[in-house]
Amino acid sequence: MPLVAPLVTRSSTSLLDARQRAIQLYRRWQKNVPQIMVDYHLCLPQSVVRAKIREHFEKNRYVSDARAIDVLLAKGQMEFDETLNVWKQYSHVLRYFDANEADAQPTKFLDKFIEGRA
Repeated sequence: MPLVAPLVTRSSTSLLDARQRAIQLYRRWQKNVPQIMVDYHLCLPQSVVRAKIREHFEKNRYVSDARAIDVLLAKGQMEFDETLNVWKQYSHVLRYFDANEADAQPTKFLDKFIEGRA
């Protein structure tokens, strides 16, 4: 179980600097996927874990405000530290993978009525 030394939160000097820091964080996540899988005993293929990490980064791909990117990078770094230092429990890690697999909830009254939730 490795201990990740905390990094100092800093502001990006430009969008290029923010982009480089985001790529660096992304690479750190991807490089540590095997260790995360061992630490949390994940019974998923590495490709699924890597795809989920990429999905989280892609979700914020078009953010163009440097301050917003800095906040996202700080949160991503905190998540990385907590995950790699095993400060999360197994259920916390699995929650990332359950979000998309959940069944869609009916939105129309008749669908809710048929399900018995109206």
